[in-house]
Amino acid sequence: MAGPFSFDQIKPVNPLLALFPIGNYGIEHAFRIYKLVESLAEFEKLDDASCQVLKFCALFVDISREENQMNSKVGLKSYEKLRGQNFLGKASFKNELVHFIFQSIDSDKLDDKLEQFNLVNREEAIMLFKILKDALALDAFRFGNFCAADLELSNSKKLVLFASQFHRKEIKQDEILKEIEDWLKEIQ
Repeated sequence: MAGPFSFDQIKPVNPLLALFPIGNYGIEHAFRIYKLVESLAEFEKLDDASCQVLKFCALFVDISREENQMNSKVGLKSYEKLRGQNFLGKASFKNELVHFIFQSIDSDKLDDKLEQFNLVNREEAIMLFKILKDALALDAFRFGNFCAADLELSNSKKLVLFASQFHRKEIKQDEILKEIEDWLKEIQ
């Protein structure tokens, strides 16, 4: 029988970890997408500002997704969740580009989404959207339903083997949190 319970034994919940759902779309999923977009951004030779926006979107685009939930405005819900948590406070992420990427991830009508936002550089917005979409498609390996035809960018095909192996790699949650927290501090 265990000894007396003490509230001092309870570790505080990491506020970053608290943003993520539990299950298939938790922080491990977000981290895989983050690493995939990081590699794709390097292949596509994106500038640092675009890479940072993309990594931010990769981490948080699915934070409102529930198990087996498809096409239910997850991107918009995730954006609203971040805004409600005051997590979009950084000027570099509180903009039309980030909002466009989050909302577009659920849409098949990219042209309609482009018209809804006042984007400074439409070509950049489309490229970042395609990179994120391809990273999400590459992560489908873990469900056994990856389809190379879903990849829009030729550089994404270079990551197929990496993605197939990366989803099997066990990464400790502490290591994931440390890397994300270090990145968030670095970009402040």
